Amino acid sequence: MPPLESMNMELAKLRKTLLLATSLIVASMAAYYWQAIVASFAPPPPPQKLTLAVTTYPGSGLPYLAAGMGYFSQEGLEVTLQPHTSGRDALEAALEKHADLGTVAAIPVMFATMNGQQVSIVATIFTAARAHGIVARRDRGILSLADLKGKTIGVTFRTDAHYILSSLLAKHRLSLDQAHIENIAPEKMQAALKSGEVDAVSTWEPWLSDVNQATGANGIEFRTAADVVLDYNLAGRKDWIAANGDKVQRMLRALLRAKKFAEEKPQQAHAMIIALMKIDPGTFSTVGPNYRFVVKLDQNLLVTLEDQARWAIENKFSEQTRVPNFLNVIDATALQAIQADAVSIVR
Repeated sequence: MPPLESMNMELAKLRKTLLLATSLIVASMAAYYWQAIVASFAPPPPPQKLTLAVTTYPGSGLPYLAAGMGYFSQEGLEVTLQPHTSGRDALEAALEKHADLGTVAAIPVMFATMNGQQVSIVATIFTAARAHGIVARRDRGILSLADLKGKTIGVTFRTDAHYILSSLLAKHRLSLDQAHIENIAPEKMQAALKSGEVDAVSTWEPWLSDVNQATGANGIEFRTAADVVLDYNLAGRKDWIAANGDKVQRMLRALLRAKKFAEEKPQQAHAMIIALMKIDPGTFSTVGPNYRFVVKLDQNLLVTLEDQARWAIENKFSEQTRVPNFLNVIDATALQAIQADAVSIVR
């Protein structure tokens, strides 16, 4: 075959190969862009549902703020905020599967753990000083904490207020059994004190300020010192948290955004929280400087759980005789995954 004819045949084969390759590339690109076009018109995946048991305590402010700012929905979550009057009840709702997670202080988590319930904390979302205390009646002869000896005191059992009451009494060398302690729900504190059913009440904000204002000149208030800092947390069933890591991460990302907003625009954030939670407009002016919105897990939480466990054992509020390993109660997996520097617990 003449060289020229052979060359033409090779060129023809090459043209066919290039044409086929070009056709394949064009087809692939067309398919890719068609999929992109279809995807742009396709409805987004349905949001993941999550029920969060919350309280009227300012410590639940970040979840309310995240909901109000639309941060939950932007993270692909449909969050239902389920109201409760105490963190103890919010945690119980999660443990009984009426909610997925609850906002709660350390002490209900401690008691649940001591009772053998499988509970985990995924983050601390608030810290507070001077947010707990006692309001007493002057006409019952109470002018100092020492005067509480032999008096009837209302407190919500197995909450931080119970622990704080014991601590404040101890400063005057008094124990819980040297007073008459009655279990009263926080929303009933005001009526119990005004009616004279009790001589004093131990509670937390916003109930503390409400009771103090309602008692007027006849009331005397004793608050915790500024160095008594208590954590407020997100906790729930250990098995649910382990099985729903993606939901927990999405929720924590939304709370981190709410925290950033609160730091950058505190007045707007406080106003929104007050409106959404329907709490006293003076909440943040009362002890606001001692309030901090956070999303973290640190050593203070672990120390607090251990201290409160020792208190429960000493006062025979638990049948346990040894402090459990609370490291097993703190699940840092989700927070570590999205913001590692927010976790500083020594293991």
